[in-house]
Amino acid sequence: MNQAYPYIKHASIPVQKGELWTSRQRQMHGIHYTVSYRASFKPELPDFFIRKFLNKKNALILDPFGGRGTTIIQANLLGHRAIHNDLNPVAGFLAYARRQIPDLHVLKNTLDSLVIEKGPVTLNVEEKKNLLPFFHEETLNEIIRLRKYLLESKFKDPALNYIGLTALSRLHGHSEGFFSVYSFPQISILPEAQRRNNLRRNQTPPYRNIKDRILKKMQKDLTDVIPVHYHSAAKKNKYINCDARKLKNIKDSTVDLVVTSPPFLDKVNYLSDNWMRSWFLGYDLNHNLTMTHDLGEWLMFMRGVFVELGRVLKPGARAVIEVGEVASGGKIRNLEEYLLDLLPVVSKDYKLIAEEVLIHEQQFTKLANCWKVDNNVKGTNTNRCLIMRKVK
Repeated sequence: MNQAYPYIKHASIPVQKGELWTSRQRQMHGIHYTVSYRASFKPELPDFFIRKFLNKKNALILDPFGGRGTTIIQANLLGHRAIHNDLNPVAGFLAYARRQIPDLHVLKNTLDSLVIEKGPVTLNVEEKKNLLPFFHEETLNEIIRLRKYLLESKFKDPALNYIGLTALSRLHGHSEGFFSVYSFPQISILPEAQRRNNLRRNQTPPYRNIKDRILKKMQKDLTDVIPVHYHSAAKKNKYINCDARKLKNIKDSTVDLVVTSPPFLDKVNYLSDNWMRSWFLGYDLNHNLTMTHDLGEWLMFMRGVFVELGRVLKPGARAVIEVGEVASGGKIRNLEEYLLDLLPVVSKDYKLIAEEVLIHEQQFTKLANCWKVDNNVKGTNTNRCLIMRKVK
């Protein structure tokens, strides 16, 4: 439904409101669901905007806050090349590991060839303290041996990358399909919290064969045929790891479309939520990610991002910034309202202007209601999308 923007200050900005894409789960290609990631949007969101704003193939699509790679994977599925940027190297791996996806029989043969059931294991005291609340000792030994193969490959083997990615998605969760005892599936809770869970539930980690679980997950995710053009498009991708206010190696006026979702203040701690994945991938957790509770500081950061997006976008091209409503300072704030105050961004060569706001109102499915997420009442229930356009 089209209407005027509800805030008087921005009444000239048109707004479209409604259920713009399906609320049903797992409706897009299976490779989107290989791994979960906190606060990621559904693939239907970039699909909607790519189809809305691009009428040619081989366009260049950028996500400066790439997360698990939803935007670039959907771009590649639609025949476009893409740039994935994220300061968190875990996010970089989640995206890069799906750049080249071998056939399932190749993945199965590679998995069968890995000797992870026996052999030496190196684990220090701190690692044991952190990991044994989650895993049976033999399961943990298998994870460590698989990890050794992945790290020794230096992420250059596409089959090992995809197997490692699938292993990341199975590390911890709430069913027998995961490697761990009953835990939280989407984020890595801290070891002490898992110890408390074990005591409360009177549980100890059972042995779980990790090869069986990796293969089952890969078979599920690779049921859909990968389009022929996917890999040819993905070969042209770039994967970078820098501050979104200074996007290295992206030339001026080269990007056809941006679809992204920046961090919402400090509502998600991407470092602590992914501590076990960081360990598995051999990464240091000390990254300078933007996480602040201060709205003014967040807006200063976003102003810098907007300036950089204005630089890299082609004239006439658009940027879609997906935000939500968050609780901050004792009230609910619709973040696109504050972002609108940053516009226009004016330079000697261009202006970045607000074009419209699209608000997708989520009608939750039965599964979501089972988790007591009420329609448009609790949590971030809307995708609030600010569309900007670069003009001369």
